[in-house]
Amino acid sequence: MSSKWQKRVARLMVISTAIAVVAGCTSKTPAGSEKPADNAQSKELVSLDYLGYDSYGQPDTTAPLVKLVQDKFNVKFNFWFIDANKWDDNLNVKLGAGEMPDVLKVRSQQSLLNYINQGILAPIPRDLIDKYAPTYAKYLDQSYSETWDYVRSDGKIYGIPATIKGYPTVVVWRKDWLDKLGITKVPETLKEFEDAVYKMRNNDPDGNGKKDTYGLSDFAIPAVMGAFGAPPIDDIKAAAKADPKRALMLTKKDGNIQFAATQPEMKDALALLQKWYKDGVIDPEFITSENTSGHWSLSQTLNNNRIGVTGKGQYNHWRNELDPDKSGDAYGPAYQEFKKSQPNGEIVFGKPPVGPQGKSGTTQWGTFNGAIGITTKAAKEPKKLETVLKMMEAATTDYEYYTQTLYGIKGVDWKDDNGKFINLTPTEKQSDSQQKGKAVMNVQVNYDPFLQKQNPFTYKFADKVVNYKGYANQFAPATDTFNKKSSDLGKMVIETYFKIITGEQSVDSFDKFVKDFKANGGDEVEKSLNDAYNKLIGK
Repeated sequence: MSSKWQKRVARLMVISTAIAVVAGCTSKTPAGSEKPADNAQSKELVSLDYLGYDSYGQPDTTAPLVKLVQDKFNVKFNFWFIDANKWDDNLNVKLGAGEMPDVLKVRSQQSLLNYINQGILAPIPRDLIDKYAPTYAKYLDQSYSETWDYVRSDGKIYGIPATIKGYPTVVVWRKDWLDKLGITKVPETLKEFEDAVYKMRNNDPDGNGKKDTYGLSDFAIPAVMGAFGAPPIDDIKAAAKADPKRALMLTKKDGNIQFAATQPEMKDALALLQKWYKDGVIDPEFITSENTSGHWSLSQTLNNNRIGVTGKGQYNHWRNELDPDKSGDAYGPAYQEFKKSQPNGEIVFGKPPVGPQGKSGTTQWGTFNGAIGITTKAAKEPKKLETVLKMMEAATTDYEYYTQTLYGIKGVDWKDDNGKFINLTPTEKQSDSQQKGKAVMNVQVNYDPFLQKQNPFTYKFADKVVNYKGYANQFAPATDTFNKKSSDLGKMVIETYFKIITGEQSVDSFDKFVKDFKANGGDEVEKSLNDAYNKLIGK
């Protein structure tokens, strides 16, 4: 699940001029707007040109799993194969040549908007979603309502959202240090957090007789900001070195989308961080990051006895328990690296500190995992949309069917051992797996109740160690104004925040920063984001 971070960042797709020519004569008739038929009462075979999956292997139409799904829905799949590692380029060639599948996985919200503008995607009436996939629609409404925003344009729905269960990033303490310092309660309040990091700086927790330890570095700073409000920077290293937009996290106040960086409560957060930095509690090398090599979740600074609390990673990166039902199970990669460096060290999961106004939270990954769209070609045959929606409904109402779409034929690829799911082909290559049709015909449905049943340990562990809310970046459609001005605005945030924290600028300089930020495009960008969002939802 960790690699899903890169997947959740929207990627602009450049559609060739040829698409526009094709699109100009393509109808935007709502998919399935004619009176739908009932598959169960019809013997008519539905043929689907299908690209509703991440294609790492070419599915074999004679495979038992493919036959199972085809027979169940009276459908014939004509699988499109677009190398998932070269998706944008290869798909654009086909689309530019006027070719379209019927069912299309849409990888990002920006891609969805591009497809709509080029006449590739058809609107999908909500009443048909409710009719043929009522369980999945209700599930999205109740658990992932925000994902509907990603698939709308002018108030119309152009895709069925796929989801990923989002968890806030973790707070991880050196438990052996807390024990040595006499701290028996894992810090929860900002005062307790402060007490612990000061003792880690001043009371020699590593026992080497030197004052060479600090409380925290860059990974835990967003959690400290979260004690005051939505953190404006979700990744300090990325924002400072490569992507200034990572310092432009959005929040919603008074019904409007706003930049978190300019909120008045951040002045208080910066004042506290400046004090901690002056007192030597924050690692003076925090700007260059505690991660110096390897996977982004690794903290060499924690592993090397320099700091006592970290964050940024997910629960699975720091998992320090083994799944008793999986032979050969391994710990999380960040925890494994920690134990290599500190074989006698211990960690404990904590919570983001609660601030003076009761606020707390770490940054939280988004829950939108792409979408399934119906093309304007498929919209001419309402039976196709009906079939796709029924496939989604089956994936949320029939556990055995859903499990087979992901893992293959029961008794061959997986088995049920007294209620426990056992994967019989755990080392199978992804390309070989998809050749059998696995993770191809589930139409991107990730249904939490079934996933939890398949892998109860993982979800129980996650819910146990991340039992708090996070700050998710407020969704807003990308705008030209944002794209033009975001780099300069992000650099303003990074420069000002770093200079205030390190004491190069006073805390009061925050007020001038807010004025300059707004005057140099901040207000203009906020307006463009709100206008685009309101247009998207049809407001």
